Amino acid sequence: MNKIEVEASILTRDFDAPMKLVYEAWTQENHLCKWQVPNSEVVCEYKSADIRAGGSALHKMVMPNGSEMWLLTIYQELNPYHTIIFTQYQSNESGEVLPPPMPNWPKEIQATIKLSENNGVTHMQFIWQPINPTKEEAEAWEASRSQHGKGWGGSFELLANYLAKF
Repeated sequence: MNKIEVEASILTRDFDAPMKLVYEAWTQENHLCKWQVPNSEVVCEYKSADIRAGGSALHKMVMPNGSEMWLLTIYQELNPYHTIIFTQYQSNESGEVLPPPMPNWPKEIQATIKLSENNGVTHMQFIWQPINPTKEEAEAWEASRSQHGKGWGGSFELLANYLAKF
């Protein structure tokens, strides 16, 4: 069987904040719910957070219409204050992984955050890539590529606004 290669989506953003603070905003529960939602109308609540390499976190997002979406995050690597690698899954409130909500959406997508700082400005590179996708998942990923920045892009805007408060 041939391994299907899929090009990662790479989103970049500069934050007017020190790299240590940006890293902590990604790795501390008290920061995450302030910005890691698609828009400011979505409410976030963590059920558990063991944010370390090999750890996991479980949180829910409550949409303006009242519907809930649970997400399980598995952390592969945390390298203070430069790199964070995790895989996030839609789950139930017990943390059991559910099938993706969209047809043929990749079952597993890894996110890699790389941070660097220059003169107090932190540059973030967010690399989002399916892991071992099927042909159908790779096709769905490519077909949606132009939309990849929408959810995370909204979160990054909220992160910028949140960091500006410090």
